[in-house]
Formats: sequence, C-alpha cells, structure tokens
Amino acid sequence: MTRTVSMMHSLPPNLKRITHFAFASLFGTAAHYAVLIALVEWAHRTPTEGTALGFLVGALVNYLLARCWVFPETRSRHREAVAKFLTVAASGWGLNTFLIFAATAWANLPYLPAQVAVTGTLFFWHYFANRLWTFRR
Repeated sequence: MTRTVSMMHSLPPNLKRITHFAFASLFGTAAHYAVLIALVEWAHRTPTEGTALGFLVGALVNYLLARCWVFPETRSRHREAVAKFLTVAASGWGLNTFLIFAATAWANLPYLPAQVAVTGTLFFWHYFANRLWTFRR
C-alpha cells in the first residue's frame, strides 16, 4: 500500500489527475451499479429505470470526490462548479439512459454487459468535460 501511494506521488501531474479521476469513478460506478442491480433484481424495475437512478447516485459520489480529491486546486466557487458539473452529468445521464434503453429494449442485450460498455465510453466524456470546463483552473 505504501509503495502504491509513493508511486502515485511520483506520477506526472496529468497522469496523476486521470488516475485519481479513475479511482473516484470506481467509487461512483460502484454506487451506480449497486442501485442499478438492486432495482432490477430486487425491485423488478427495468434496466433503464435502474440505470437512470443509479447514475444520479453515482454522479453525486463522483462530484464530491472530484471536487475534494481530483481537482482540489480549482478556483471555481462551489456554486459555479456544481452547476457546471450538473450540466456535464445531465448530458452523461441522458446518453447513459438512452444507450441502456437502446441496448436492452431494442437490441435485447443483457443489461450488465451493456452498462459496462456504456460506462467505459462515458468515462472519457466526463473526464475531459470536467477537466476542461467544470474544474478548469
């Protein structure tokens, strides 16, 4: 563990930032998937409903971690940053919800593999939109 921490400190700043973003995203993704799976498997909701609500929970986790850990040096005030973050998250929410609907309702794909593919794609959209706009220095 100590070796991993010391390796993180020696990374170039942009690689360190995207690594922090990836770890923060893992926590947000875990929250998203927990809600998704609980709603689909236990509450018998559709994958579209589960991912729509799960995405919102994951976005909250991601914002808190991004604000405190990934982009701590941001000069944006909290109110400005949260408005921008919500704009980026809303676009991701729309894409996520539509793509899961298309994959499960139209293409009849299993919801978890579809969600993994969508999550991987949206990771890059969220990182660059938040890096270049929401938490810009």
